Amino acid sequence: MVKPFIIGSESAQKYLQIGLEILGDRGTALDAVEVTCRAVEADPEDHGVGLGGIPNLAGQVTLDASIMDGRTLNAGAVADIKNYLHVISIARKVMEESPHVMLVGEGAELFASQKGFKRTTLSTDYSREFYRAFVEKRLHTLGPEYDVDIGYLREDEQEYDMETWYEKLKDHMRGTVNVIALDSSSNMASGVTTSGTYLKLPGRVGDSPIIGAGNYCDNRYGAATCTGTGELAIRNGTARAVVAYMKTGMGPLRACEESMKEIHEILETPSMNVIAIDAFGNTGGAATHREVPYYYYDLDCVDVETRKGTWVRK
Repeated sequence: MVKPFIIGSESAQKYLQIGLEILGDRGTALDAVEVTCRAVEADPEDHGVGLGGIPNLAGQVTLDASIMDGRTLNAGAVADIKNYLHVISIARKVMEESPHVMLVGEGAELFASQKGFKRTTLSTDYSREFYRAFVEKRLHTLGPEYDVDIGYLREDEQEYDMETWYEKLKDHMRGTVNVIALDSSSNMASGVTTSGTYLKLPGRVGDSPIIGAGNYCDNRYGAATCTGTGELAIRNGTARAVVAYMKTGMGPLRACEESMKEIHEILETPSMNVIAIDAFGNTGGAATHREVPYYYYDLDCVDVETRKGTWVRK
């Protein structure tokens, strides 16, 4: 029997212990994924998800999430939600207590209200200041929080208007939480939660809540979740593609690498990352633009283990 474990993207690193404790008590992979994602959603220092997420162009914080059960292939997703923090839990309610897979916008918010979720303010002093800095073209004053070598934008990069801003920001501004778990019953679950691309167009939805694009999980073969430019994962069906490669007998590392080769065929200089596990407890990760770390934790680990994804060059 494969030992229970949990893996996650960089934002999930310091919260994997919470999920592992659930797995250690013979809890379910679904519970471990949900609770870990909730912990990141509640962290105001993570500006790519939940509380303190960076607003869209209209100054509103909107959230997306999905969760999938590898045993049943049931899934739930929500998108473009305002004023509700724990969208991973709302997505699970959609999966378990509605006839649907995805709810968006006002309909998702109405569902959340009916299920007892409480409205809250998602913006923080930092996210409000970030939006003001964008409007006033002084993002360079906020410092290199996303990339220590690049920063948000240099001062000379900020001669943009509302129609050309994305070409300036697209390689700097994104953040997504990925979590995948395998429990003591050999069941898998995967979850993705995000506030999406920084300063996105109102109504924009990326790959995170789209089953098969940013998230896919099947006990028989494996699970995969994505971060990066969500539009590319949507166009390529990246998470499902990784699992399909594992179905053919590839291990998770090679499956991730093959999926990143496909992303390179779509765009000359893409920014995409995927992590995966297979049914035998193997893990893998790959990215198009650098060696992106992911994090592994099982019951025998003294601490969270850092693993490097492969840098797949064109």
